[in-house]
Amino acid sequence: MKKYIVSFLALIWVAQMMWAGSVTPAAQIPAYYADADGLAGKSLWTAISSITNRGFSSLGYNGLWTAYKKTDVYPADSVGKAGKIWDMYGECPFTFGSDQCGSYSGVCDCYNREHSIPKSWFGGSTSGIGCDIFHLVPTDGKINSTRSNDEFGEVAGAKNYYGNGTGTAGTWSTDRPTIASAAGEVIQGSGNVFEPKDQYKGDFARGYMGTIIKWQLANMTSSNNFFTGNYTASGNFGFTKKAVVLMMKWHREDPVSQKEIDRNNGIQQTQGNRNPFIDYPYLAEYIWGEHAGETVDMSLLMPSTDPDFIPGVSNGLREHEVPPIPGAMYGVTWSVNGEELLVDSICEECPIMALPSMPVSCSTESNVFVGWTSAAIAGTSEDAPAVLYTKPADFPAVTADVTYYAVFAKETITQGAAPAVFVFDAEHQTGWTNTANKTGTYWLLDAGKELVSPEVDLSGLSSIVVKIRTYGGTQYDQFSVDAENQHLTTIEATAGGTMTEYTWNNTQTLTGFSPLTFTCSNAAANKGIGIQSVVINATGSGSSYSRYITSCQTESEVELVPTDNVVARKILVGGQIYIMLGEQLFNLQGQRVK
Repeated sequence: MKKYIVSFLALIWVAQMMWAGSVTPAAQIPAYYADADGLAGKSLWTAISSITNRGFSSLGYNGLWTAYKKTDVYPADSVGKAGKIWDMYGECPFTFGSDQCGSYSGVCDCYNREHSIPKSWFGGSTSGIGCDIFHLVPTDGKINSTRSNDEFGEVAGAKNYYGNGTGTAGTWSTDRPTIASAAGEVIQGSGNVFEPKDQYKGDFARGYMGTIIKWQLANMTSSNNFFTGNYTASGNFGFTKKAVVLMMKWHREDPVSQKEIDRNNGIQQTQGNRNPFIDYPYLAEYIWGEHAGETVDMSLLMPSTDPDFIPGVSNGLREHEVPPIPGAMYGVTWSVNGEELLVDSICEECPIMALPSMPVSCSTESNVFVGWTSAAIAGTSEDAPAVLYTKPADFPAVTADVTYYAVFAKETITQGAAPAVFVFDAEHQTGWTNTANKTGTYWLLDAGKELVSPEVDLSGLSSIVVKIRTYGGTQYDQFSVDAENQHLTTIEATAGGTMTEYTWNNTQTLTGFSPLTFTCSNAAANKGIGIQSVVINATGSGSSYSRYITSCQTESEVELVPTDNVVARKILVGGQIYIMLGEQLFNLQGQRVK
Protein backbone atom coordinates (compact mmCIF):
# COMPACT_ATOMS: atom_id res chain seq x y z
CA MET A 1 0.00 0.00 0.00
CA LYS A 2 2.79 2.37 0.91
CA LYS A 3 4.55 1.57 -2.35
CA TYR A 4 1.37 2.45 -4.25
CA ILE A 5 1.07 5.82 -2.50
CA VAL A 6 4.67 6.76 -3.34
CA SER A 7 4.17 5.75 -6.97
CA PHE A 8 0.92 7.73 -7.14
CA LEU A 9 2.56 10.88 -5.73
CA ALA A 10 5.44 10.49 -8.17
CA LEU A 11 2.92 10.27 -11.01
CA ILE A 12 1.32 13.53 -9.89
CA TRP A 13 4.74 15.22 -9.71
CA VAL A 14 5.66 14.02 -13.21
CA ALA A 15 2.31 15.23 -14.55
CA GLN A 16 2.86 18.66 -13.00
CA MET A 17 6.33 18.94 -14.51
CA MET A 18 5.02 17.86 -17.93
CA TRP A 19 2.25 20.48 -17.66
CA ALA A 20 4.74 23.16 -16.63
CA GLY A 21 7.05 22.30 -19.51
CA SER A 22 4.42 22.57 -22.23
CA VAL A 23 2.07 25.20 -23.58
CA THR A 24 -1.63 24.54 -23.94
CA PRO A 25 -2.39 24.50 -27.69
CA ALA A 26 -4.57 27.38 -28.85
CA ALA A 27 -7.42 25.04 -29.76
CA GLN A 28 -7.52 23.75 -26.15
CA ILE A 29 -7.72 27.17 -24.47
CA PRO A 30 -11.58 27.18 -24.37
CA ALA A 31 -11.55 23.80 -22.62
CA TYR A 32 -8.90 25.09 -20.20
CA TYR A 33 -11.40 27.75 -19.03
CA ALA A 34 -14.59 25.68 -19.34
CA ASP A 35 -15.09 25.66 -15.55
CA ALA A 36 -15.77 29.41 -15.61
CA ASP A 37 -18.63 29.19 -18.12
CA GLY A 38 -22.09 30.10 -16.83
CA LEU A 39 -20.86 31.54 -13.54
CA ALA A 40 -21.10 34.99 -12.00
CA GLY A 41 -19.82 36.99 -9.03
CA LYS A 42 -17.98 35.12 -6.30
CA SER A 43 -18.52 31.76 -8.01
CA LEU A 44 -16.84 33.06 -11.17
CA TRP A 45 -13.98 34.48 -9.10
CA THR A 46 -13.44 31.18 -7.31
CA ALA A 47 -13.46 29.18 -10.57
CA ILE A 48 -10.92 31.47 -12.22
CA SER A 49 -8.75 31.38 -9.10
CA SER A 50 -8.75 27.59 -9.29
CA ILE A 51 -7.76 27.76 -12.98
CA THR A 52 -4.80 30.03 -12.20
CA ASN A 53 -3.47 27.40 -9.77
CA ARG A 54 -3.75 24.62 -12.34
CA GLY A 55 -0.28 23.26 -13.11
CA PHE A 56 1.45 25.84 -10.89
CA SER A 57 4.91 24.97 -9.59
CA SER A 58 6.89 27.69 -7.83
CA LEU A 59 10.15 28.66 -9.49
CA GLY A 60 11.61 30.06 -6.31
CA TYR A 61 13.10 33.55 -6.23
CA ASN A 62 16.37 32.48 -7.87
CA GLY A 63 14.52 30.55 -10.57
CA LEU A 64 13.22 33.83 -12.01
CA TRP A 65 16.60 34.64 -13.54
CA THR A 66 16.40 31.56 -15.78
CA ALA A 67 12.67 31.90 -16.45
CA TYR A 68 13.09 35.39 -17.89
CA LYS A 69 14.87 33.88 -20.89
CA LYS A 70 11.53 32.34 -21.93
CA THR A 71 9.16 35.04 -20.68
CA ASP A 72 10.82 38.41 -21.24
CA VAL A 73 13.06 38.37 -24.31
CA TYR A 74 12.75 40.50 -27.44
CA PRO A 75 11.76 38.40 -30.48
CA ALA A 76 14.11 37.66 -33.37
CA ASP A 77 12.69 40.42 -35.59
CA SER A 78 13.41 43.21 -33.06
CA VAL A 79 15.90 45.61 -34.63
CA GLY A 80 18.96 45.92 -32.42
CA LYS A 81 17.37 44.05 -29.52
CA ALA A 82 16.77 40.48 -30.72
CA GLY A 83 17.38 38.03 -27.89
CA LYS A 84 17.85 40.81 -25.33
CA ILE A 85 15.98 40.99 -22.03
CA TRP A 86 12.74 42.97 -22.42
CA ASP A 87 12.84 45.65 -19.71
CA MET A 88 9.50 47.49 -19.39
CA TYR A 89 10.91 50.43 -17.42
CA GLY A 90 13.96 51.64 -19.35
CA GLU A 91 13.78 49.40 -22.46
CA CYS A 92 17.55 48.98 -22.18
CA PRO A 93 18.99 46.18 -24.36
CA PHE A 94 20.26 43.97 -21.53
CA THR A 95 22.14 40.75 -22.29
CA PHE A 96 20.72 37.72 -20.52
CA GLY A 97 22.82 36.74 -17.52
CA SER A 98 25.83 39.02 -17.94
CA ASP A 99 23.82 42.22 -17.29
CA GLN A 100 22.10 40.82 -14.22
CA CYS A 101 22.33 43.14 -11.15
CA GLY A 102 24.67 43.49 -8.97
CA SER A 103 25.42 47.05 -8.27
CA TYR A 104 24.45 49.96 -10.46
CA SER A 105 24.87 53.72 -10.58
CA GLY A 106 22.81 54.75 -13.58
CA VAL A 107 20.13 53.71 -16.04
CA CYS A 108 20.95 50.74 -18.31
CA ASP A 109 23.67 49.42 -15.97
CA CYS A 110 21.84 46.16 -15.19
CA TYR A 111 18.46 44.49 -14.78
CA ASN A 112 16.89 43.01 -11.66
CA ARG A 113 13.69 41.31 -10.48
CA GLU A 114 10.98 43.92 -9.99
CA HIS A 115 8.03 43.21 -7.70
CA SER A 116 5.49 45.28 -9.61
CA ILE A 117 3.38 44.63 -6.49
CA PRO A 118 5.95 45.80 -3.90
CA LYS A 119 6.82 42.94 -1.55
CA SER A 120 6.48 45.22 1.49
CA TRP A 121 2.75 45.17 0.79
CA PHE A 122 2.50 41.47 1.60
CA GLY A 123 5.10 41.05 4.33
CA GLY A 124 8.39 41.14 2.39
CA SER A 125 8.55 37.45 1.50
CA THR A 126 10.34 36.27 -1.65
CA SER A 127 8.47 32.96 -1.62
CA GLY A 128 4.88 32.27 -2.63
CA ILE A 129 3.44 35.46 -4.09
CA GLY A 130 6.90 36.97 -3.60
CA CYS A 131 8.31 34.94 -6.50
CA ASP A 132 5.23 34.66 -8.73
CA ILE A 133 6.33 35.63 -12.23
CA PHE A 134 2.84 36.95 -13.00
CA HIS A 135 3.89 40.23 -11.36
CA LEU A 136 7.70 39.90 -11.16
CA VAL A 137 9.31 41.31 -14.28
CA PRO A 138 12.88 42.17 -15.27
CA THR A 139 13.45 45.93 -15.09
CA ASP A 140 16.27 48.43 -15.07
CA GLY A 141 17.82 48.46 -11.61
CA LYS A 142 18.12 52.24 -11.33
CA ILE A 143 14.54 53.00 -12.35
CA ASN A 144 13.30 50.17 -10.13
CA SER A 145 15.11 51.76 -7.19
CA THR A 146 13.65 55.18 -8.07
CA ARG A 147 10.14 53.76 -7.98
CA SER A 148 10.82 52.12 -4.56
CA ASN A 149 7.45 50.89 -3.24
CA ASP A 150 5.33 53.68 -4.74
CA GLU A 151 1.89 52.71 -6.00
CA PHE A 152 1.15 52.66 -9.69
CA GLY A 153 -0.81 55.72 -10.74
CA GLU A 154 -0.97 58.59 -13.18
CA VAL A 155 1.37 61.42 -12.35
CA ALA A 156 -0.01 64.97 -12.07
CA GLY A 157 2.25 66.46 -14.73
CA ALA A 158 4.68 65.33 -17.39
CA LYS A 159 6.49 62.01 -17.16
CA ASN A 160 10.11 62.61 -16.41
CA TYR A 161 12.18 59.45 -16.20
CA TYR A 162 12.94 57.47 -19.38
CA GLY A 163 9.29 57.55 -20.42
CA ASN A 164 8.11 56.69 -16.92
CA GLY A 165 7.02 59.15 -14.27
CA THR A 166 7.29 59.40 -10.52
CA GLY A 167 5.56 62.16 -8.58
CA THR A 168 2.33 63.32 -7.01
CA ALA A 169 -0.78 61.42 -8.07
CA GLY A 170 -3.20 62.99 -10.52
CA THR A 171 -6.82 62.18 -11.31
CA TRP A 172 -8.34 59.58 -13.64
CA SER A 173 -11.59 58.00 -14.72
CA THR A 174 -12.82 55.30 -17.10
CA ASP A 175 -15.03 55.67 -20.15
CA ARG A 176 -17.24 52.79 -19.01
CA PRO A 177 -18.45 51.82 -15.52
CA THR A 178 -16.59 49.53 -13.14
CA ILE A 179 -17.70 47.55 -10.10
CA ALA A 180 -16.65 50.54 -8.00
CA SER A 181 -17.49 53.59 -10.11
CA ALA A 182 -19.81 55.08 -12.69
CA ALA A 183 -18.60 55.83 -16.20
CA GLY A 184 -16.61 59.05 -16.26
CA GLU A 185 -16.49 59.41 -12.48
CA VAL A 186 -13.32 61.30 -11.58
CA ILE A 187 -11.04 59.55 -9.09
CA GLN A 188 -8.46 61.56 -7.16
CA GLY A 189 -5.13 59.90 -6.44
CA SER A 190 -3.04 60.64 -3.38
CA GLY A 191 0.60 60.53 -2.34
CA ASN A 192 3.53 59.63 -4.54
CA VAL A 193 2.90 57.30 -7.50
CA PHE A 194 4.86 55.71 -10.33
CA GLU A 195 3.47 55.80 -13.89
CA PRO A 196 4.87 53.24 -16.36
CA LYS A 197 5.04 53.81 -20.09
CA ASP A 198 1.68 53.80 -21.90
CA GLN A 199 2.50 50.70 -23.96
CA TYR A 200 2.98 48.60 -20.79
CA LYS A 201 0.15 49.88 -18.58
CA GLY A 202 -2.22 47.09 -19.63
CA ASP A 203 0.56 44.53 -19.07
CA PHE A 204 0.98 45.63 -15.46
CA ALA A 205 -2.79 45.86 -14.86
CA ARG A 206 -3.36 42.29 -16.05
CA GLY A 207 -0.34 41.14 -14.04
CA TYR A 208 -2.00 42.60 -10.92
CA MET A 209 -5.35 40.98 -11.78
CA GLY A 210 -3.85 37.54 -12.38
CA THR A 211 -1.77 37.71 -9.20
CA ILE A 212 -4.48 38.67 -6.73
CA ILE A 213 -7.04 36.24 -8.15
CA LYS A 214 -4.53 33.43 -7.69
CA TRP A 215 -3.26 34.27 -4.18
CA GLN A 216 -6.19 36.08 -2.48
CA LEU A 217 -4.00 37.13 0.44
CA ALA A 218 -5.81 38.66 3.40
CA ASN A 219 -2.75 40.69 4.46
CA MET A 220 -2.42 42.54 1.14
CA THR A 221 -3.60 45.74 2.88
CA SER A 222 -0.79 45.89 5.42
CA SER A 223 1.36 48.54 3.73
CA ASN A 224 -0.72 50.09 0.96
CA ASN A 225 -4.09 51.51 0.02
CA PHE A 226 -4.31 49.70 -3.34
CA PHE A 227 -5.70 46.32 -2.24
CA THR A 228 -8.57 45.56 0.15
CA GLY A 229 -7.79 41.94 1.05
CA ASN A 230 -11.54 41.34 0.59
CA TYR A 231 -12.16 39.10 -2.44
CA THR A 232 -15.91 39.55 -2.76
CA ALA A 233 -18.04 42.00 -4.72
CA SER A 234 -18.35 44.26 -1.66
CA GLY A 235 -14.53 44.37 -1.48
CA ASN A 236 -14.19 45.07 -5.22
CA PHE A 237 -12.63 41.59 -5.51
CA GLY A 238 -9.37 42.66 -3.94
CA PHE A 239 -8.96 46.24 -5.17
CA THR A 240 -9.69 49.58 -3.55
CA LYS A 241 -12.01 51.87 -5.50
CA LYS A 242 -9.25 53.95 -7.05
CA ALA A 243 -7.30 50.79 -7.96
CA VAL A 244 -10.34 49.33 -9.77
CA VAL A 245 -10.76 52.49 -11.82
CA LEU A 246 -7.04 52.75 -12.65
CA MET A 247 -6.52 49.06 -13.46
CA MET A 248 -9.61 48.89 -15.69
CA LYS A 249 -8.62 52.14 -17.39
CA TRP A 250 -5.18 50.73 -18.26
CA HIS A 251 -6.62 47.33 -19.15
CA ARG A 252 -9.02 48.92 -21.64
CA GLU A 253 -6.66 51.52 -23.11
CA ASP A 254 -3.73 49.13 -23.64
CA PRO A 255 -5.15 45.86 -25.07
CA VAL A 256 -3.27 42.55 -24.93
CA SER A 257 -0.22 42.69 -27.19
CA GLN A 258 1.77 39.94 -28.88
CA LYS A 259 4.43 40.50 -26.23
CA GLU A 260 1.94 39.51 -23.50
CA ILE A 261 0.72 36.50 -25.44
CA ASP A 262 4.31 35.28 -25.81
CA ARG A 263 5.01 36.00 -22.14
CA ASN A 264 1.93 34.07 -21.04
CA ASN A 265 3.10 31.05 -23.03
CA GLY A 266 6.54 31.40 -21.50
CA ILE A 267 5.05 31.51 -18.01
CA GLN A 268 3.29 28.21 -18.60
CA GLN A 269 6.52 26.69 -19.88
CA THR A 270 8.33 27.74 -16.70
CA GLN A 271 5.86 28.22 -13.85
CA GLY A 272 3.15 25.97 -15.22
CA ASN A 273 0.07 28.20 -15.06
CA ARG A 274 -1.51 30.90 -17.21
CA ASN A 275 -2.90 34.40 -16.68
CA PRO A 276 -6.64 34.28 -17.50
CA PHE A 277 -6.82 38.01 -18.25
CA ILE A 278 -4.28 37.61 -21.05
CA ASP A 279 -6.00 34.51 -22.43
CA TYR A 280 -9.49 36.02 -22.09
CA PRO A 281 -9.10 39.81 -21.67
CA TYR A 282 -12.84 40.46 -21.55
CA LEU A 283 -13.19 38.31 -18.44
CA ALA A 284 -12.05 41.34 -16.44
CA GLU A 285 -15.33 43.07 -17.38
CA TYR A 286 -17.25 40.29 -15.59
CA ILE A 287 -15.17 40.72 -12.41
CA TRP A 288 -14.42 44.45 -12.12
CA GLY A 289 -16.02 46.02 -15.20
CA GLU A 290 -19.36 46.90 -16.75
CA HIS A 291 -20.65 43.30 -16.58
CA ALA A 292 -19.67 42.72 -12.94
CA GLY A 293 -22.17 40.33 -11.34
CA GLU A 294 -23.50 39.06 -14.67
CA THR A 295 -23.27 35.46 -15.85
CA VAL A 296 -20.48 34.92 -18.33
CA ASP A 297 -21.04 33.06 -21.60
CA MET A 298 -17.54 32.03 -22.61
CA SER A 299 -18.63 31.42 -26.21
CA LEU A 300 -19.12 35.19 -26.63
CA LEU A 301 -15.55 35.89 -25.56
CA MET A 302 -12.59 35.66 -27.91
CA PRO A 303 -9.35 34.23 -26.53
CA SER A 304 -6.11 35.96 -27.50
CA THR A 305 -5.11 32.68 -29.19
CA ASP A 306 -7.98 32.98 -31.70
CA PRO A 307 -6.81 33.62 -35.30
CA ASP A 308 -9.21 36.59 -35.51
CA PHE A 309 -7.80 38.22 -32.37
CA ILE A 310 -5.85 41.35 -33.32
CA PRO A 311 -3.07 41.99 -30.76
CA GLY A 312 -3.11 45.58 -29.59
CA VAL A 313 -6.66 46.12 -30.94
CA SER A 314 -9.05 43.39 -29.75
CA ASN A 315 -10.15 43.37 -26.14
CA GLY A 316 -11.51 39.84 -26.14
CA LEU A 317 -15.16 40.30 -27.06
CA ARG A 318 -15.95 38.07 -30.02
CA GLU A 319 -16.93 40.03 -33.11
CA HIS A 320 -20.52 39.88 -34.24
CA GLU A 321 -22.68 41.73 -36.71
CA VAL A 322 -24.71 44.70 -35.47
CA PRO A 323 -27.48 46.58 -37.32
CA PRO A 324 -26.46 47.61 -40.86
CA ILE A 325 -25.44 51.17 -41.68
CA PRO A 326 -28.31 53.16 -43.19
CA GLY A 327 -27.84 54.66 -46.63
CA ALA A 328 -25.28 53.92 -49.28
CA MET A 329 -21.79 52.65 -48.52
CA TYR A 330 -18.88 54.26 -50.31
CA GLY A 331 -15.19 53.73 -50.78
CA VAL A 332 -12.92 56.70 -51.34
CA THR A 333 -10.80 56.11 -54.43
CA TRP A 334 -8.02 58.45 -55.47
CA SER A 335 -7.41 58.43 -59.21
CA VAL A 336 -4.84 60.45 -61.13
CA ASN A 337 -5.03 60.65 -64.89
CA GLY A 338 -7.48 57.76 -64.74
CA GLU A 339 -5.13 55.54 -62.67
CA GLU A 340 -6.39 54.42 -59.25
CA LEU A 341 -3.92 55.14 -56.44
CA LEU A 342 -5.53 53.76 -53.29
CA VAL A 343 -8.76 53.06 -51.43
CA ASP A 344 -8.57 55.17 -48.30
CA SER A 345 -11.70 54.55 -46.24
CA ILE A 346 -15.13 52.95 -46.18
CA CYS A 347 -17.89 55.11 -44.74
CA GLU A 348 -20.85 57.33 -45.56
CA GLU A 349 -19.03 60.62 -44.93
CA CYS A 350 -15.42 59.89 -45.66
CA PRO A 351 -12.69 62.07 -44.17
CA ILE A 352 -9.55 61.94 -46.28
CA MET A 353 -6.92 60.41 -43.97
CA ALA A 354 -4.00 60.45 -46.42
CA LEU A 355 -3.19 62.51 -49.48
CA PRO A 356 -1.45 60.68 -52.33
CA SER A 357 1.78 62.32 -53.46
CA MET A 358 2.09 62.68 -57.20
CA PRO A 359 4.78 60.40 -58.69
CA VAL A 360 5.16 62.50 -61.86
CA SER A 361 4.00 65.83 -63.16
CA CYS A 362 0.88 65.95 -65.29
CA SER A 363 2.50 68.58 -67.50
CA THR A 364 5.90 68.83 -69.15
CA GLU A 365 6.01 72.45 -67.95
CA SER A 366 5.63 71.65 -64.25
CA ASN A 367 7.82 69.61 -61.95
CA VAL A 368 6.75 70.30 -58.36
CA PHE A 369 3.53 68.97 -56.81
CA VAL A 370 2.32 71.53 -54.25
CA GLY A 371 -1.14 70.37 -53.11
CA TRP A 372 -4.81 69.79 -53.88
CA THR A 373 -7.61 72.26 -54.46
CA SER A 374 -11.32 72.06 -55.21
CA ALA A 375 -11.18 75.27 -57.26
CA ALA A 376 -10.89 74.70 -61.00
CA ILE A 377 -8.78 77.43 -62.59
CA ALA A 378 -8.33 77.40 -66.32
CA GLY A 379 -4.98 78.22 -67.86
CA THR A 380 -1.87 79.31 -66.04
CA SER A 381 -1.84 81.53 -62.95
CA GLU A 382 0.97 83.03 -60.93
CA ASP A 383 -1.14 82.98 -57.76
CA ALA A 384 -1.83 79.92 -55.66
CA PRO A 385 -5.47 78.85 -55.47
CA ALA A 386 -7.35 80.54 -52.63
CA VAL A 387 -7.80 77.16 -50.90
CA LEU A 388 -4.87 74.77 -51.21
CA TYR A 389 -4.70 71.56 -49.13
CA THR A 390 -1.25 70.18 -48.38
CA LYS A 391 -1.90 68.35 -45.09
CA PRO A 392 -4.41 65.54 -44.34
CA ALA A 393 -5.50 67.36 -41.17
CA ASP A 394 -6.72 70.31 -43.25
CA PHE A 395 -8.74 68.27 -45.74
CA PRO A 396 -12.55 68.45 -45.48
CA ALA A 397 -14.78 65.39 -45.25
CA VAL A 398 -15.97 64.11 -48.63
CA THR A 399 -19.75 63.76 -48.59
CA ALA A 400 -20.46 63.20 -52.30
CA ASP A 401 -18.59 62.72 -55.55
CA VAL A 402 -16.15 65.62 -55.52
CA THR A 403 -13.28 66.49 -57.83
CA TYR A 404 -10.04 67.69 -56.28
CA TYR A 405 -7.44 69.07 -58.64
CA ALA A 406 -3.73 68.45 -58.34
CA VAL A 407 -1.72 71.67 -58.38
CA PHE A 408 1.78 71.65 -59.86
CA ALA A 409 4.37 74.40 -60.00
CA LYS A 410 7.04 75.29 -62.50
CA GLU A 411 10.23 76.19 -60.65
CA THR A 412 12.26 79.02 -62.11
CA ILE A 413 15.79 79.64 -60.85
CA THR A 414 17.22 83.15 -61.07
CA GLN A 415 21.02 83.30 -61.10
CA GLY A 416 23.18 86.31 -60.26
CA ALA A 417 24.04 88.61 -57.38
CA ALA A 418 21.17 91.01 -57.81
CA PRO A 419 19.11 91.63 -54.66
CA ALA A 420 16.08 89.40 -54.28
CA VAL A 421 12.91 90.74 -52.68
CA PHE A 422 10.05 88.36 -51.89
CA VAL A 423 6.77 90.14 -51.16
CA PHE A 424 3.57 88.65 -49.81
CA ASP A 425 0.42 90.73 -49.63
CA ALA A 426 -2.96 91.00 -51.35
CA GLU A 427 -1.33 91.82 -54.69
CA HIS A 428 1.81 89.68 -54.51
CA GLN A 429 1.58 85.96 -53.78
CA THR A 430 3.80 84.46 -56.47
CA GLY A 431 5.58 81.37 -55.19
CA TRP A 432 4.15 81.54 -51.67
CA THR A 433 2.26 78.63 -50.08
CA ASN A 434 -0.50 79.94 -47.86
CA THR A 435 -2.85 77.76 -45.80
CA ALA A 436 -4.10 80.64 -43.62
CA ASN A 437 -7.67 81.90 -43.64
CA LYS A 438 -8.18 85.28 -45.28
CA THR A 439 -10.15 87.70 -43.11
CA GLY A 440 -10.65 91.11 -44.64
CA THR A 441 -7.24 92.46 -45.64
CA TYR A 442 -5.11 89.99 -43.70
CA TRP A 443 -4.48 86.27 -43.37
CA LEU A 444 -5.07 84.61 -39.97
CA LEU A 445 -2.36 82.16 -38.83
CA ASP A 446 -4.37 80.10 -36.38
CA ALA A 447 -4.11 76.42 -35.33
CA GLY A 448 -2.25 74.29 -37.89
CA LYS A 449 -1.90 77.05 -40.51
CA GLU A 450 1.31 78.38 -42.00
CA LEU A 451 2.75 80.76 -44.58
CA VAL A 452 5.73 79.49 -46.62
CA SER A 453 7.91 81.73 -48.78
CA PRO A 454 9.68 80.85 -52.03
CA GLU A 455 13.18 79.43 -51.66
CA VAL A 456 15.65 81.97 -50.25
CA ASP A 457 19.45 82.03 -50.48
CA LEU A 458 20.02 82.07 -46.71
CA SER A 459 23.59 83.29 -47.03
CA GLY A 460 22.28 86.58 -48.35
CA LEU A 461 19.24 86.96 -46.04
CA SER A 462 19.39 90.50 -44.61
CA SER A 463 15.98 91.34 -43.13
CA ILE A 464 12.32 90.45 -42.80
CA VAL A 465 9.65 93.13 -42.50
CA VAL A 466 6.17 92.05 -41.42
CA LYS A 467 2.97 93.96 -40.85
CA ILE A 468 0.90 92.05 -38.27
CA ARG A 469 -1.68 92.27 -35.51
CA THR A 470 -2.84 89.86 -32.80
CA TYR A 471 -6.20 88.16 -33.09
CA GLY A 472 -8.27 86.44 -30.40
CA GLY A 473 -6.26 87.22 -27.26
CA THR A 474 -2.89 88.37 -25.96
CA GLN A 475 -1.65 84.81 -25.42
CA TYR A 476 -1.03 84.62 -29.16
CA ASP A 477 1.30 87.61 -29.39
CA GLN A 478 4.23 85.93 -31.18
CA PHE A 479 5.04 83.70 -34.12
CA SER A 480 8.08 81.80 -35.37
CA VAL A 481 10.12 82.17 -38.52
CA ASP A 482 12.04 79.02 -39.45
CA ALA A 483 14.20 77.79 -42.30
CA GLU A 484 14.22 74.10 -43.16
CA ASN A 485 16.46 72.93 -40.32
CA GLN A 486 16.93 76.00 -38.14
CA HIS A 487 14.97 78.55 -36.16
CA LEU A 488 15.61 82.13 -37.30
CA THR A 489 13.60 84.31 -34.95
CA THR A 490 10.43 84.75 -32.91
CA ILE A 491 8.58 87.97 -33.68
CA GLU A 492 6.43 89.42 -30.91
CA ALA A 493 3.44 91.60 -31.63
CA THR A 494 1.72 94.16 -29.43
CA ALA A 495 -1.74 92.98 -28.48
CA GLY A 496 -4.61 94.68 -30.21
CA GLY A 497 -6.36 95.19 -33.49
CA THR A 498 -3.96 97.67 -35.09
CA MET A 499 -1.61 96.52 -37.83
CA THR A 500 1.97 97.27 -36.79
CA GLU A 501 5.17 96.95 -38.83
CA TYR A 502 8.11 94.98 -37.35
CA THR A 503 11.59 94.59 -38.82
CA TRP A 504 13.99 91.73 -38.04
CA ASN A 505 17.58 92.27 -39.15
CA ASN A 506 19.61 89.09 -39.57
CA THR A 507 22.85 88.82 -37.56
CA GLN A 508 23.31 85.04 -37.97
CA THR A 509 25.66 83.23 -40.35
CA LEU A 510 23.38 81.12 -42.54
CA THR A 511 24.02 78.85 -45.50
CA GLY A 512 22.01 76.92 -48.07
CA PHE A 513 18.74 77.49 -49.86
CA SER A 514 15.42 77.08 -48.04
CA PRO A 515 11.90 78.49 -47.92
CA LEU A 516 10.98 80.40 -44.75
CA THR A 517 7.98 79.19 -42.75
CA PHE A 518 5.85 81.50 -40.62
CA THR A 519 3.74 79.78 -37.89
CA CYS A 520 1.93 80.68 -34.70
CA SER A 521 2.50 77.34 -32.99
CA ASN A 522 0.44 77.86 -29.81
CA ALA A 523 -2.64 79.24 -31.51
CA ALA A 524 -6.13 77.77 -31.24
CA ALA A 525 -8.91 77.84 -33.82
CA ASN A 526 -9.85 81.42 -34.81
CA LYS A 527 -7.03 82.82 -32.67
CA GLY A 528 -3.50 83.71 -33.61
CA ILE A 529 -1.59 86.27 -35.67
CA GLY A 530 -3.05 88.29 -38.53
CA ILE A 531 -0.55 88.96 -41.34
CA GLN A 532 -1.14 91.79 -43.79
CA SER A 533 2.21 91.68 -45.57
CA VAL A 534 5.71 90.16 -45.50
CA VAL A 535 8.83 91.46 -47.25
CA ILE A 536 11.97 89.28 -47.32
CA ASN A 537 15.19 91.06 -48.39
CA ALA A 538 18.07 88.87 -49.58
CA THR A 539 21.11 88.98 -51.82
CA GLY A 540 23.29 86.15 -53.03
CA SER A 541 24.36 83.88 -55.82
CA GLY A 542 20.88 82.71 -56.64
CA SER A 543 17.23 82.64 -55.66
CA SER A 544 14.12 80.93 -56.90
CA TYR A 545 10.38 81.18 -57.01
CA SER A 546 7.54 78.93 -58.13
CA ARG A 547 5.00 79.77 -60.82
CA TYR A 548 1.77 77.78 -60.42
CA ILE A 549 0.63 75.78 -63.42
CA THR A 550 -3.11 75.13 -63.29
CA SER A 551 -3.83 73.94 -66.83
CA CYS A 552 -3.33 70.27 -65.88
CA GLN A 553 -5.51 70.27 -62.78
CA THR A 554 -8.57 68.71 -64.32
CA GLU A 555 -6.82 65.37 -64.82
CA SER A 556 -6.74 64.44 -61.11
CA GLU A 557 -9.76 63.64 -59.00
CA VAL A 558 -11.16 61.87 -55.96
CA GLU A 559 -14.26 59.74 -56.38
CA LEU A 560 -16.75 58.23 -53.98
CA VAL A 561 -17.47 54.84 -55.52
CA PRO A 562 -20.58 52.91 -54.41
CA THR A 563 -19.69 49.40 -53.24
CA ASP A 564 -22.67 47.68 -54.82
CA ASN A 565 -20.70 44.54 -55.60
CA VAL A 566 -19.15 44.19 -52.13
CA VAL A 567 -20.97 43.36 -48.89
CA ALA A 568 -20.18 46.02 -46.30
CA ARG A 569 -21.25 45.57 -42.71
CA LYS A 570 -20.76 47.27 -39.40
CA ILE A 571 -19.36 44.88 -36.78
CA LEU A 572 -18.28 44.91 -33.18
CA VAL A 573 -14.68 43.82 -32.52
CA GLY A 574 -13.42 43.92 -28.95
CA GLY A 575 -16.11 46.37 -27.90
CA GLN A 576 -15.28 48.81 -30.76
CA ILE A 577 -17.32 49.48 -33.90
CA TYR A 578 -15.56 48.73 -37.20
CA ILE A 579 -16.52 48.51 -40.86
CA MET A 580 -15.90 45.19 -42.60
CA LEU A 581 -15.65 45.41 -46.39
CA GLY A 582 -14.94 41.96 -47.76
CA GLU A 583 -11.89 40.82 -45.76
CA GLN A 584 -10.71 44.34 -44.92
CA LEU A 585 -11.37 45.91 -41.52
CA PHE A 586 -11.59 49.71 -41.11
CA ASN A 587 -12.12 51.87 -38.04
CA LEU A 588 -14.67 54.67 -38.15
CA GLN A 589 -11.93 57.18 -38.97
CA GLY A 590 -11.33 55.38 -42.25
CA GLN A 591 -8.01 53.78 -41.32
CA ARG A 592 -7.53 50.17 -42.32
CA VAL A 593 -6.86 47.95 -39.31
CA LYS A 594 -6.69 44.50 -40.91
